[in-house]
Amino acid sequence: MKREMFVVLLVAMLSTVPIYQAYGDEAEGKAPVALKIVDVVIVRPVSAVVAVGLTAVSIGTIPAAYIIGIGEHSVRILVEAPWRFTAARKFGKFNSYKDGKPITVLPD
Repeated sequence: MKREMFVVLLVAMLSTVPIYQAYGDEAEGKAPVALKIVDVVIVRPVSAVVAVGLTAVSIGTIPAAYIIGIGEHSVRILVEAPWRFTAARKFGKFNSYKDGKPITVLPD
């Protein structure tokens, strides 16, 4: 019974994404409440788990990455980008950050 309730709730929350894309108030930069709930309940916890995993991978590979010369870039991609996606966004906004900077700054 709990499993079916979870699936129904998940489908209901995920069905708000097309509604947001069609009717979201992007001119004012506000996301609908339903999309904020999806962000808080599903997206942020999942992205936090991914960020923790990628941080562990970065810690394990950092000596080799610095020897090769890509240490700073790998830390930006494996650590900074996931944590910024998890914590530096407004609720319900998936394509912009609070400070206006891109996800990562890669060299030319």
